[in-house]
Amino acid sequence: MRTLHKTLIAAALAAALFVPLWDYDADASAPKKPDAPPAIVGVAAAVSTELAPRRWASGSVISRQDARVASEQSGRVVRVAEVGQHVSAGEPLAVLDDAVLRLREQEGQAELARIQAQLDQATRQEQRYAQLAAQQNIARAQYEQLRADRDVLTQDRARSQALLAQTRHQRAQMTVRAPFSGVVAERQTQLGEYVASGAAVARLVDTSAQEVRVRAPVDLARYLVVGMPVLVRVDGRERTHPISAFVPVGDEASRQFELRIAMDARELPVGTAVEVGMPSAAPRVTVAVQRDAVILRREGSFVLRVGADNKAERLPVRTGTEVGDLVEISGEVRPGDRLIVRGGERVEPGQAVTVQEAASRVALR
Repeated sequence: MRTLHKTLIAAALAAALFVPLWDYDADASAPKKPDAPPAIVGVAAAVSTELAPRRWASGSVISRQDARVASEQSGRVVRVAEVGQHVSAGEPLAVLDDAVLRLREQEGQAELARIQAQLDQATRQEQRYAQLAAQQNIARAQYEQLRADRDVLTQDRARSQALLAQTRHQRAQMTVRAPFSGVVAERQTQLGEYVASGAAVARLVDTSAQEVRVRAPVDLARYLVVGMPVLVRVDGRERTHPISAFVPVGDEASRQFELRIAMDARELPVGTAVEVGMPSAAPRVTVAVQRDAVILRREGSFVLRVGADNKAERLPVRTGTEVGDLVEISGEVRPGDRLIVRGGERVEPGQAVTVQEAASRVALR
């Protein structure tokens, strides 16, 4: 019995010694896993630049020339421009019936002709009386009375001429003309209606003279000046435009003031809603990277820096102000560091990378 017990113990010890040796031999004979091939990435350098935090406000595109053109005279409408019609400066927007003024003009012309005939006769008579008065053949008082009558007729002619000119001006105003070139955006009257003096006939909008109107908080006023470029964002696209007008008067209720932003001719339709990004603090020098260089994860944000050995290094960062495609960051990144902006999602820290030129990075988007 004792001999059997010893035999079992010896067998167990032999098995315990044999298993580790077998595992070691198996690991040693297994093929090694090959290293991952270098990842193809695009890079961009970190830069040192001036950035300022921005505050966005809603605005809209307006025309610098947007008028409801009114008639100076009253009358029945016989013609009016169509909605959407483009008219040049001086062209008719509406035409009123001028029959009454046309008859009044004819009456004024006849009255002027009558006075002119009387004045011509009085002038000839005054010349004859002047010769008689010089020869003392008539009384001096009679000659002076004739001269006074001639002067009265001269004034009557001037008055008649003024009345005729007034009638002609009123008749010319029966055609309401465009004060500037633009598009008829709205009809204020229709054919056959009676328009009173001072009533609008059409809304005219110059679509080639555009600007953005935006209201901003008064606390931004100290950072804004005329000519300063600001960002205008429409449908996710951003462009830089200068401030054309600055009204440093805040509304007491809303605590906001008005800004006007110059726009290119016909860049956007009038009435388009836009967002305007304005600086809310003084600019400061900081390190900035392209937006695509920052990788966002639940555990935090980081960038991948490509070292001199073309291997990726993960650096945690904190983001700040964003201006265009640049993002302010704070961390161990220095200006000039090459950061991965394309293909970084597949790169692990320490992995070798192959950097493509800018012309080839388009394929990595």
